[in-house]
Amino acid sequence: MPGLSGTTYPPGTTVTVRGRGATVDAFVNGDWLPLSWWEFSDGLREDIADR
Repeated sequence: MPGLSGTTYPPGTTVTVRGRGATVDAFVNGDWLPLSWWEFSDGLREDIADR
């Protein structure tokens, strides 16, 4: 998956998720990734989604 910076991240890269529903953003070391919510929603705990 290419990040906004142009860096390509391999499958399985750990991302930081911010938001929930249609307003979810994913980041790797501050680099925004254009992921869709279904790509990382499995196993996400409710308390983590609010951070």
